[in-house]
Amino acid sequence: MMLKLQKLWLEIMPRRYGKTDKDYYSLKYHSRSIILLSIVVILSISISATAITSYKIVKGLLLDSLKEQALLKTHQGQNDIDNWLAIRKTEIKTLANSPVVRSLDWSAMEPYLQSEVKRLQTFFLMALIAPDGALINTQGGRPNVKDREFFQRSMAGETVAADPIIGRTSNRLQVQISSPIFAKTGTKPAGVLMGGIKVNRVVEVISNLHQGKGSYAFALNSQGVPIAHPNIELIGTPEKAAQSFLNSPNPKLVEITQQMVAKHTNIKLTQLDGKWSYVAYTPLREANWSVALIVPQENIESPLQALNLLATVLGGLLVVGLIGAWRQVQLYEQIRDRALVSSQQAQQLSKTLKELQNTQSQLIQTEKMSSLGQLVAGVAHEINNPANFIHANLNHASEYSQGILDLLKLYEQTYPNPTPEIRDRAQDLDIEFLAEDLPKLMASMQVGTKRIREIVLSLRNFSRLDEADMKSVDIHEGLDNTLMILNRRLTATPNLPEIQIVKKYGDLPLIECYAGSLNQVFMNVLVNAIDALEEASQKRSIEELKTNPNQIKLQTQIDKSSNYAMVQIYDNGIGMCEDVKHRVFDHMFTTKPVGKGIGLGMAIAYQIVVDKHAGTIEVDSTPGYGTEFTIRIPLTRKN
Repeated sequence: MMLKLQKLWLEIMPRRYGKTDKDYYSLKYHSRSIILLSIVVILSISISATAITSYKIVKGLLLDSLKEQALLKTHQGQNDIDNWLAIRKTEIKTLANSPVVRSLDWSAMEPYLQSEVKRLQTFFLMALIAPDGALINTQGGRPNVKDREFFQRSMAGETVAADPIIGRTSNRLQVQISSPIFAKTGTKPAGVLMGGIKVNRVVEVISNLHQGKGSYAFALNSQGVPIAHPNIELIGTPEKAAQSFLNSPNPKLVEITQQMVAKHTNIKLTQLDGKWSYVAYTPLREANWSVALIVPQENIESPLQALNLLATVLGGLLVVGLIGAWRQVQLYEQIRDRALVSSQQAQQLSKTLKELQNTQSQLIQTEKMSSLGQLVAGVAHEINNPANFIHANLNHASEYSQGILDLLKLYEQTYPNPTPEIRDRAQDLDIEFLAEDLPKLMASMQVGTKRIREIVLSLRNFSRLDEADMKSVDIHEGLDNTLMILNRRLTATPNLPEIQIVKKYGDLPLIECYAGSLNQVFMNVLVNAIDALEEASQKRSIEELKTNPNQIKLQTQIDKSSNYAMVQIYDNGIGMCEDVKHRVFDHMFTTKPVGKGIGLGMAIAYQIVVDKHAGTIEVDSTPGYGTEFTIRIPLTRKN
């Protein structure tokens, strides 16, 4: 290899270094030229390999993130439909367990179900179905539905949201929600209660589900038949039945439909209708349906064009750099000066690569916090609906139970001498205790559901997913929500004492800021304060903790001299030495053990406050006495 390079070098520079110029051409210079040329070649190969590898890694991470966004939108549509179906199923199941329905007396059930149809408004009819499949509904229809899927599954004990079908009496496309009716506890179903609802809600969610131009969504039932689709000709109607996508002439669509019917979740690139598109699909929990989102390939990969352009520019710069290096080898007079410049460039390149690594770590951490916020908002949304449903029904349950107790007292007053059988039963049940304890039980349940709703509200306010732009918000609300989320770490445990929270909130106006990002700053600072107090608790005696208990003080006020909102967070933990205090905002710097911190929290907090809000964040600490962080945020937006 060295001989070939030497031969090539001599062919390029025949005049200066030919064999005839023996006085000028020496073995020493020949060896040095070969070494320099080898270094240039090896360095070029190394830089190229590093650049290509880095480009592929960054491109893969960015593409995976963009695909996850499309799949997340599909999950959002699936969650909306699932929540809607879950509420409908709960309503039908509640009615099926009511005394009127369990009586199986249609003359008593009909006016009751008619009133429920008007009250709930979602159902356009309700029906009672006997074990032999004979149906009678609130619209006067009397068909036999023994062959229907919803009837068979409900008779087996399930509460079902069946595939949309054309009703035999209403002659319209509908979703039938059904639940078994148990006349007695522990017996087989004595019948089925069914409620018919329109598919409008499913169509509305699907029509609003899109990601960019040319994207659309659809939903399939368990047989692969569309129940919601932009092309209404593919949906089943009262005039015609729809064809299953499993029988589509497009093999790619058939393959995706098979995955959807099998209740798989995925996103894949495939060719549909002659165009390459990403297909994200996920199944529903409350029904045997699946939701799919079709996004054109360019919608997903368009952000990659900037990365490709950057790679092209860097590639061009690399070529230019190689040409310059080659020229430097040719110009032997400037070897030493060029070597110094190359060394400086190598140092700058190393610094740039380090900054790139730091930026990449911050992007990963930011993405994790974004995903955490989405998860928190999703969990809050999932908890909120059933909690609200329980809380609303507890009021009715309290009224009903109180009415029954009043009726029982009236009976006792009217008939003071009950039969021996009733007297024995009353003694067994301890009626007086029940009458006293039942209202207390209902009240405690209402307090519990109210607490759940407060926690859900705090989670939703903390995540702030719906506030991507600057908005005027109450900083005190963000601090309180963060403290509520961290409440578990503030309460006493067998191994750690309680951490007291002292609030001295000033009169702050609404602050124009990025609420979600600012909540992340409060979270990072408070978590560090709690960690410091926990570490200090292990070094302090019980007497010291009694005289000087663990505390976190939060104080807010307006800094009138600079027109800033000032938030001060103080803890009486272990404090920091001067070296740690000066490096606390450095990227990847941490004093915590491996596995408990990677040194990104305070660096990201600094970036959010200083770079994103044009504010300041300062730290003052004394070892053994505690630490105070002072955060200043402008009252109004700064460019």
